[in-house]
Amino acid sequence: MSATAPLAAPVPVEAPTASCEYLVSHGKCGAVGLFVAEAPLVLERGTRVVIASARGLELGSVLCAASARHGELLGHVAGRLVRRAGPDDDLAAARVTATGQALFEASRAIAQRLKLPIQIIDVDMLLDGQMAVLQFLGSAGDFAELIGAVERQFSLVVRLENLSLAPEPESKSCGKPGCGKPDCGRVEGGACSTCGSGGGCSSCGPGQTDLRPYFSHLRERMEARHRTPLL
Repeated sequence: MSATAPLAAPVPVEAPTASCEYLVSHGKCGAVGLFVAEAPLVLERGTRVVIASARGLELGSVLCAASARHGELLGHVAGRLVRRAGPDDDLAAARVTATGQALFEASRAIAQRLKLPIQIIDVDMLLDGQMAVLQFLGSAGDFAELIGAVERQFSLVVRLENLSLAPEPESKSCGKPGCGKPDCGRVEGGACSTCGSGGGCSSCGPGQTDLRPYFSHLRERMEARHRTPLL
């Protein structure tokens, strides 16, 4: 009878350590930013947290504790890590999700009625319910009537984000939170280069409906995160 081989010793799992700085994924487009807490926290990968970004309060998911190298690569702090997400935050998220669906349907109907050259494809609602980002494909233009109608109906601030426009070159980035996404709309000082809004202006960019830059942008981001690209 042959001797039974001894079992291999289990590999010790390193426990997460407390940190004030974490990389957090947030928003419908999966933006990644460095967020700083007021006191050290022990947060594992996948922990849902509430963050205060340039847009307002949002739900996010922890990727990892941030290192000095992460800070060098990102170049700036995206906002504050407020707390772990709790039951009240889940209830708030459910409410804004319902509002976002109603806003999505209403905004598409309004855009169609106004015969606007865009296709609204998603709505990104903030956790506090004070702002919604309409994500669309199409050419740039004057969408003030659309924004005004949606804001009056839902009593919140509406911003537009054109996903069919390629991001600005690195040298022209303002360094503000949100840069690096298609049609950030921000310039030096945080304002839109054409309308003076806080970003995501519908009139920014070259105004072309070529979707190749957008999908190329998604491919680069997903490959950078070691995920399977869309195309």
